[in-house]
Amino acid sequence: MITTYIDIIRHGEPVGGQVFRGRTDHTLTELGIEQFKQRIKRLDYRWQHIVSSPLLRCKQSAELLANEHSIPWHIEPKFAEINFGEWENQLIEKIMAEQSISQLWQDPMNFCAPQGEHTTALQERALLAWHELLQTHQGKRVLVVTHGGVMRVLAQHLLELAPNAMNKLCLPFAAVMSFKVVSAEHEGQAQQWISLESMDGTEL
Repeated sequence: MITTYIDIIRHGEPVGGQVFRGRTDHTLTELGIEQFKQRIKRLDYRWQHIVSSPLLRCKQSAELLANEHSIPWHIEPKFAEINFGEWENQLIEKIMAEQSISQLWQDPMNFCAPQGEHTTALQERALLAWHELLQTHQGKRVLVVTHGGVMRVLAQHLLELAPNAMNKLCLPFAAVMSFKVVSAEHEGQAQQWISLESMDGTEL
């Protein structure tokens, strides 16, 4: 049996306020940088590799952590946040006043913002990145720096949650989910057991 540990952390607070921030490439606030640092302190530093979304709010922290602890890292575009299309960088309050966004909360797996990316497309590419990570870094401990949307769709699939349950996960800035993946061969077939070891969604 081979055991792989994958810690997935959301970026800290970005600049720009309460907006639909998918592909909008905001940097972190000073608080956001501190949130990430504080969360990392609660984890161990035994990561053998770091993977980051290409967006600055993730890449900024991943690169600093990798350089500080001499950990190899790379950028994975498939771990980028969902594209909100016409809602990008628009105030959430403004969109809520003008349009119905109930589907985003009630039926998230069938949600797609105008001219945006469908949630199932986000999940498909995030899972592809997940499987590629497991193949490349099997038996290691890896840190993934990504976004709330990516974390929700991964958790929904990996933990076999009801589709609307993913919006019930508390994932504030710098929240972290730690997965344990055990791979083995049974009766000539590859088997995999995935468990959520821990989840820390306390506010920082």
